[in-house]
This record gives sequence, C-alpha cells and structure tokens, in this order.
Amino acid sequence: MNNNFISKVYKWLAIGLLITFGCGFFLSVNTDLFMSIIEAYGVFVAIEIVLGLVMIFALHKLSETVVKTMYLIYTAITGITFGSIFIVYEVSSIMWVFLATAVIFGVLGFIGKNTKKNLNGFGTFLFVALLASLILLIINAFVGSAVLDLGLAIAILLIFCGYLVIDMWRISKMNPDTEEKYAVYWAFQLYLDIINIIIKLLQLFGKRN
Repeated sequence: MNNNFISKVYKWLAIGLLITFGCGFFLSVNTDLFMSIIEAYGVFVAIEIVLGLVMIFALHKLSETVVKTMYLIYTAITGITFGSIFIVYEVSSIMWVFLATAVIFGVLGFIGKNTKKNLNGFGTFLFVALLASLILLIINAFVGSAVLDLGLAIAILLIFCGYLVIDMWRISKMNPDTEEKYAVYWAFQLYLDIINIIIKLLQLFGKRN
C-alpha cells in the first residue's frame, strides 16, 4: 500500500474541506454578503464546471502550480454554496451529518485501500448509473415527484459511496514518487465524493430551520 502518496492526498483533501467549510460558515454569519454573492450563483457554478473539466481532462498538460490553484479556487467557490446549508439546516443536524460522513469515509476508505479485487469495471457501472440519475434529476425538475426525488437522493448517495471505494483503491495503487499534482487531483476526486455524500445525507436526514 502506498502510504506516502496517500498522506499527500489526505493533506490536500483536508485543505480543500477546511476552505469549503470555512468559507461556508463565514458567509452564513454574514448574510448580506452571502445574498449579494449568491445572486451570481450561475456564474460560480459555470466556473466550477469549467475548473472540474479542465482538471479531469487536461491534468497531464497542467503544471503543479496551476493544478493546486485551480483546486483551491474550486473548493472556495463550493464554500459559497455551502453557506446556504448553515442557513437552511439546524447546526446540530449538520454536525451529525459531518460525523456520519467521517465514519463513512473511514469505513469505505479502508475497504478501498485494502481490497484485492480489480474495481475498474465497477467504475464504469457507477458512471452509467450517475449519468442516468442526473438525467432523471433534470426530468424530475419538471415533473416534481417527491417519491422520485427521494429515490434519486438514495441512489446518488450510494453511487458516491461506491466512487469513494474505487477512488481509494486507485490511490493505493499509485507510485509513491508520483508528482504532487496527481495527489491534488485525487484529493479533488475524494473531495467530490465527500461533498456529494454530505449533500445527500442532509437532503435525506437533515432537519431544516
């Protein structure tokens, strides 16, 4: 198992999560600033999508400094949207979800790091399932079915739990001397898994103010 590379990934994952939650909490207690920023929500989402796609598809061509900068910007922008969860949901509910996510990460991360089975094929299955779920989410935006919304929340939660296992399995196979920009990239992948798990757990179990 590649503990050296994994420790680098965890370092950047922790940095990204701290930035996101720090920005989110700061904006939640500065509601005027939050409301002025959230008016440009569509712009921030577009920037997130562009940054994510560039990191995924052009990683090999980017310098380490560029990758790190893009990752930090992405996590800060995500913090803007996270400001709303501190307003919408009760603080106790948010804390329980964060704790549950930490437990899920620990358990699934351990499974991913220690499994001997090749999980690449499972990744293809999850990608198809996620794509189908996103299509159904778009359709349900017009249909407005509460049952379908609940089912999709559960499905997407399970999908990202699966991705967490696969990502940890792939990280454990990395060469310890691999460039640090790849550690940032895999931290980004785990970051996406964790953020989506938090969002879906809040949607399913969070108590609203």
